[in-house]
Amino acid sequence: MAGGKNHGRGKPPAQKKPPLTHFLCLPLVTRDSKPQLQASVEKFKDIVTTKNEQTASKDGDSGDDESSKSETITSSVHPKAIRPVGALHCTLGVMSLDQNKLEEAKELLRHIDIPLMLQHASSQKHEQANVTDVGAGEPLVKSSESPPHTAPLRIDLRGLVSMHAPQKTSILYSAPVDQTGRLYPFCLAVQERFKGLDLLVKDDRKLKLHATIVNTIYAKGRKQRLPPKWKMKQQTTTSGQIALASSPEGLAGGKAAASGDKAGDETSPKKPEQGEVEGHGPNANAPLKIDATSILEEFKDFVWAENFVLDRIAICEMGAKKITNDEGGVVAEEYTEVASVKLPT
Repeated sequence: MAGGKNHGRGKPPAQKKPPLTHFLCLPLVTRDSKPQLQASVEKFKDIVTTKNEQTASKDGDSGDDESSKSETITSSVHPKAIRPVGALHCTLGVMSLDQNKLEEAKELLRHIDIPLMLQHASSQKHEQANVTDVGAGEPLVKSSESPPHTAPLRIDLRGLVSMHAPQKTSILYSAPVDQTGRLYPFCLAVQERFKGLDLLVKDDRKLKLHATIVNTIYAKGRKQRLPPKWKMKQQTTTSGQIALASSPEGLAGGKAAASGDKAGDETSPKKPEQGEVEGHGPNANAPLKIDATSILEEFKDFVWAENFVLDRIAICEMGAKKITNDEGGVVAEEYTEVASVKLPT
């Protein structure tokens, strides 16, 4: 009975969730859009990274407990926070798949009836015409004269919006605009098919079609902070060395985890687990924040790419891979598509 007072006090260890492995998306890089996106992203980078980039590295090195953590807020954008052109996409859902479930997802994608879904989307466009992107305050879709049911999905990518309060944000994005009003209901229909077979990680949030332009979770500026002393003891290796805690990483981007960073790199994140949000969404908690007020004003009408056709739906592996040239220099960064299906072009 002596130990009765302590009985039941400790919480059982949380069950480890499986890692995010893949995501379903609309790639935004096509033959027609790539030159536009490359020029736009380079122009954006030239403008927003010309200020004092060292502010992105200003941070303390020590901290013995969780309360010692602090944020860095800068008015400029760290170059590493700007997403590479090859990685631009609109996520429809994230996945945690073993090999069997991956094959099931591929099979479903191959057999989606694209013409039928576009036909249904065309009939629903009037219902969706007033759907508003709360962040942007503008319609996600704008109806015009009805196109043929299987006409290509042609979009513009304009403007820049913050995922959070502009004075303290880690994510800036651009939302696609479809003049025919079919894109959003079409994407919802595709998403529902994958949800129906339990192939997407459960997420109750409303689908927000967006292309992430800036995400500070990828910035390399912050120095590695020593973990709390109690955690350091747990992480002591058999050789007596201390294994530094990796920075947390989590959606649709879980991407930096496999982006080619070597183990031991000061910013190499752990592989994202199911339910984690890779610095995405309204609850993202990247340690580096931006006061984006002036940036958003300057780029509110900026054209990233316009009048281009979406050419495929794809299932991609988490973790954008670095593409190198013969000299070993990184020339691009892209997600590996494990399956795709063509859209009308």
